[in-house]
Amino acid sequence: MKNIKYSLSMKIMAYILITISAFIFAVSVSASVYIKVSDIDRNPETAFFESNICKEITHDYAKEVYYGYFKEYMLTYMDWQKSEDYKQYYSKENTNFFFAITDNWGNNVLSSYTDTYGYRNTFVMEQNGYTVTAFVRKDITAEDDYLFPYQAYNFAYEIRQFLIPIASISLIVTILLFIYLMYSAAHKKGSDVLEQSFIDKIPLGPLLLLCAGVMVSAHFVLREVAIALYEEFMFEELIMLLSFGFAFAFISLMILISSIAARIKLKTLFRNTLIYIITKAVLGFIRKILANISILWKLLLAVTALTIIELIIIVFFTARGGVVPVVIWLLLRAGMIVLFSFVAVNMAEIKKGGEEISRGNFQYKIDNKHMMTDFKRHADNLNNISEGMSDAINEKMKSEHFKSDLITNVSHDIKTPLTSIINYVDLLDRQNIDDSTSREYIEVLKKQSARLKKLTEDLIEASKATSGVIKANMEKLNLKEIMNQALGEYCAKFTENNIEPVMNDFDEDIFIRADGRLIWRVMDNMMGNICKHSHPGTRAYITVEKKDNRVNICFKNVSKEKLNISAEELMERFVRGDSSRTGEGSGLGLSIAKSLTEIMQGTMQLEIEGDLFKACLIFNKG
Repeated sequence: MKNIKYSLSMKIMAYILITISAFIFAVSVSASVYIKVSDIDRNPETAFFESNICKEITHDYAKEVYYGYFKEYMLTYMDWQKSEDYKQYYSKENTNFFFAITDNWGNNVLSSYTDTYGYRNTFVMEQNGYTVTAFVRKDITAEDDYLFPYQAYNFAYEIRQFLIPIASISLIVTILLFIYLMYSAAHKKGSDVLEQSFIDKIPLGPLLLLCAGVMVSAHFVLREVAIALYEEFMFEELIMLLSFGFAFAFISLMILISSIAARIKLKTLFRNTLIYIITKAVLGFIRKILANISILWKLLLAVTALTIIELIIIVFFTARGGVVPVVIWLLLRAGMIVLFSFVAVNMAEIKKGGEEISRGNFQYKIDNKHMMTDFKRHADNLNNISEGMSDAINEKMKSEHFKSDLITNVSHDIKTPLTSIINYVDLLDRQNIDDSTSREYIEVLKKQSARLKKLTEDLIEASKATSGVIKANMEKLNLKEIMNQALGEYCAKFTENNIEPVMNDFDEDIFIRADGRLIWRVMDNMMGNICKHSHPGTRAYITVEKKDNRVNICFKNVSKEKLNISAEELMERFVRGDSSRTGEGSGLGLSIAKSLTEIMQGTMQLEIEGDLFKACLIFNKG
């Protein structure tokens, strides 16, 4: 039962059955109404003889008798054989029609009246001429034009009590089949989704015009044929023609209604109309044009259109006068005021949204439900920016927390075993071990564990610097004091490595904006870099100078290793000037110094010329 909506044979059978049931309903209702109107149930014996059909047939027979039989008989004196044929045609066995023709004086000229009649009428055929009195036999037995309608009247009278039940049953069947056809519309065998048929793809407007044209044309053709058949009293052929016409019209109507039901299910009822298609195409074309022009031109076009309309109205109504032009002008001006007010409100909303976003309120959303197209698009863009910034900030916060936790955990996990190693090496060193080889191994352990400790500290320091964990407490610092303190701290190391530091003289105090703790770590890295990598017996130059609102601190030294590397590569993590890795550096010093400098809103620049290494720190003047 579930698959009956997909069965094509069931649908065809339903169309046939609904046509038959609808036809039976229409005939039953029509017959029931006609019986009540013509009083067949009250006067069944005289109802047929008083009907228009009986009267029309009788009138037609009367004309045929007078013009076809009597006039030839009286005026041309037809031959004997033809006269006998007419007598046979109007005999009691062949017709239920009888007649009597009299002249002006009432004399009976020609007659075939031989039996009792159920209907009688008199026809005056010509002025001052003859009169035809027509009779219809009471008992219709001969097979002429009276027989079929007479039998139909009798049949209707016999089944009059069953017409209402028949009409009711046929109506119920029609409704059930109609529901099934509407239910099965747009369903096809082998597919669970709704699909369009060939008819459903035709735009609704042309389909309605096509159906209307076919039905109107069929109506006129069938009407002319039906009239011709009725005039000839060919009732059997007339009923067949009317049945065919009803079936054709009803099936066409049902197919149209089923197509409309399918369009409703597919939600294409209005989208598939010719008006909708044309309107959509026109509006789409206009939308494309408007999308490619600025809002200024759109406003200018709107104002120009309103101005042209005003001019047309003024010119049209100038001759007539009155208050109509004034009223229309006021309405147009009111419309213009509403338009510009709407634009102003949209701009105010967008302005407010931009201000909120600029303040960092990324949760603010611009309400663009009632905005014009361009303003709505701009509001959507701002809302998207706000959402993107909010998401980016949230992701950044998550990343910061993750980095901070990672650095803390890794620092603890590395330092704990490393501290144990250093402590145990120190304990071994304090033991009285005479074996020279063992003492050598202990020294190597001490040196490498110290180096590993420094590397670990540098690594954690670099991670903190680049992850944003370290925050700078910016303040005004005396650079002269910082430089003198750094030189004092590293004086012994400079002497130990046979390096002569040379710093330019500056009597006045120079102040910079920096963090005291971080600037000292940067200076420590730069001084340590000089001690580790400068060629013994050379000078290291340190210069401090002011340029506009900036202060430059430059460190220059001659490298003891070949600097076969670019300044950009040297600034990267774990990159050292000596590719042999024999030095004690970790390759993180410059990277840490650069990151800390940037945290303090400064910059670090490196230059390499042969063996000459130059590093410049640039800070904001305090």
